[in-house]
Amino acid sequence: MSESDNRMSRYESKKEEIEEESTKEPQVKSHKKIIIIIILVLMALIAYSTIIGPSFIDVKEYKVESTLLPESFHGMKIIQISDIHYGTSINQKQLDRIIKKINKIKPDIIFFTGDLVDKNIIITDDIKTEIITSFSKLNKDTYKYAIYGNEDNESTYKDIIESSGFTLLNNETTLLYYKDQTPIMITGFNIKKTNPNYTILTDYINELDPEALYKIVLVHEPDTIDNFINYNPNLILAGHSLGGLIKIPFIKPLLLPENSKKYYEDCYKLNDTDVYISNGLGTTSIKARFNNHPSINFYRLYKTEEVLN
Repeated sequence: MSESDNRMSRYESKKEEIEEESTKEPQVKSHKKIIIIIILVLMALIAYSTIIGPSFIDVKEYKVESTLLPESFHGMKIIQISDIHYGTSINQKQLDRIIKKINKIKPDIIFFTGDLVDKNIIITDDIKTEIITSFSKLNKDTYKYAIYGNEDNESTYKDIIESSGFTLLNNETTLLYYKDQTPIMITGFNIKKTNPNYTILTDYINELDPEALYKIVLVHEPDTIDNFINYNPNLILAGHSLGGLIKIPFIKPLLLPENSKKYYEDCYKLNDTDVYISNGLGTTSIKARFNNHPSINFYRLYKTEEVLN
């Protein structure tokens, strides 16, 4: 091979190397851009889940109808709050904001379905004072009822709740009269105690037959509903699930706690019973929410006429 041929061969080889390198560079830059975009998206999702998600509070409104509801309760407004987990994503400032939202609705009844202070928070006298001070801002003429959650310390919780003007239902039933002589029945179960006496749903109360009364049941853990659904309450309100905290479309919510694996959606119709499950207001040790805002549940009761065949 002549010298000129060698030079030509080296030239062609060098040219191929340059062309190969030039095609590699755009590929490397493209890969870097993709990695940067993925990192930015993940950072945005984390920021949303930890900052925006837990602080944006929805008010979910529901219409609840029944032929058994007394006429005097027609149009009554009920607020349910649950799972505050004070000390995680909620402090006194956030709690005051929640209470301001509630007072604007002007409810007739407020139900709190448990888990007031997070289990990882030491309940100091200052925390007790903060919560009682905030709860004292609720409208004074509103009926207020509460039950235990699985994380509520029985003695401390009882002190805070009762000092805040709530009636604590500890596996108990009470009658609520409103404007006339026909009451509704409100029962609160304490899931911290094993085997609650669910038969209180059928026991006579003040010589009144429960079968003739509209019955509301408060329970913290929704999967315990199956233990008493056959007693035919009209309305069940539960909490605990927090909606799973992380909701990804088309799949079951992530991070669902025990005893909320079966029932965790916003509402169900079980036989003739209306069931509603609150998303809660706080977070847990995982201080994040994605596609699952904290919520205040707002129910309007309506009496309907029985349709005769």
